[in-house]
Amino acid sequence: MADEYELKQVTVRLCLKEAEPLYSNEAITDSDKAIKVMADALREMDREYVCVVNLDTRRVPINYSVVSIGDTMNCAVPIQNLFKVAILQNSSSLICLHNHPSGSKVPSKPDLDVTKRMVEAGNIIGIPVIDHIIVAGGTGDHESIRRTNPELFNQVVAENHKVSVKEKIAEKKILSAAINKDKNFENSNRITKTR
Repeated sequence: MADEYELKQVTVRLCLKEAEPLYSNEAITDSDKAIKVMADALREMDREYVCVVNLDTRRVPINYSVVSIGDTMNCAVPIQNLFKVAILQNSSSLICLHNHPSGSKVPSKPDLDVTKRMVEAGNIIGIPVIDHIIVAGGTGDHESIRRTNPELFNQVVAENHKVSVKEKIAEKKILSAAINKDKNFENSNRITKTR
């Protein structure tokens, strides 16, 4: 009978395993070099691939991971998957890249929407998204969404800052009210005790 009411505990253990690396003729010591290596690989893909390059505190690439694979026109981008490896690798920031097999490097409206969502999520969890790069299929030409749409990166930070300031003001008001209430309570107890 007791088994019917048992609440079992489960544990989750994720294991990072190295996969096939990408190679370069020069050391990959900064994010620009990582973007070049990734663009060379992504330009050959016949479907959309979304990848993340995880960066350390000096913005030196730690590794990359394939987040999602779609079809020739689009790719689902679960925001939590963008940050999974970054969190497990203790990354300080990341760069997202994806390809357009059509050969266009112009970001679509869904690309811009996803960028806004990933920047917001990165700001919340403390792993900033440095850029979102679109790679043109065939040529490997690429475009930075940060360069073409900087407001997506700047506006989100400003909005989060405004919310933080408003929240801090509200917290101070609540704390002040609680302190005053405690003082009033203590004073009323003193008055009661002295009578």
